[in-house]
Amino acid sequence: MAEFNSRDKSRTSAGKTLSLVRKYTKPPRGSDDGSLRWQWLTIQLLESPAFTSLSANASRAFFRIIIEHTAHAALENGRLLVTHAQFVSYGVTGEYVADALDELEYKGLIKVRRGRAGSGVAHPNLFTLTFVGNHEGAPPTDDWRRCTPERCRKWSEIDRKLAADKRGRVGRKKKTPLRDSEIPPLRDPEIRRAS
Repeated sequence: MAEFNSRDKSRTSAGKTLSLVRKYTKPPRGSDDGSLRWQWLTIQLLESPAFTSLSANASRAFFRIIIEHTAHAALENGRLLVTHAQFVSYGVTGEYVADALDELEYKGLIKVRRGRAGSGVAHPNLFTLTFVGNHEGAPPTDDWRRCTPERCRKWSEIDRKLAADKRGRVGRKKKTPLRDSEIPPLRDPEIRRAS
């Protein structure tokens, strides 16, 4: 840390320059009346193993959920609804949205209340950010603090595949790829060549 010299009039000394620094490091102007939305992220969260070990898709999904949180004036945490299309339009690879959400939940950055579909009615997933309080006034759970570097390594080496296998077993039919069709062709290609 730099030593403070009372005779030093540089921008790092106390006085008028400190007030200028404070002026430009406080919450953005317009945030008091709600016209400009913003979200604090603590240094402890940003330096945690849970955050620093996120994959690219998981970090994009995390920030998309934060955008949804701030879009509701930070009052709907626990009832945040982000669709698959919104994740994809923000940059999460379409086939890895579920994997990214599993990773975020595993590392304690979010909680997911899983929806279901059936009988013509869809119940979407609802998300909760664990580093801020929820819509009922409960304090943040900070589950991400429990994620150690070893646990993060375990996710990338072992648990990611287990989560994908579990997702694959949940009520979904396996689609046959178009190239490996089980239906035989209408005409035999050998007969065509002979004529």
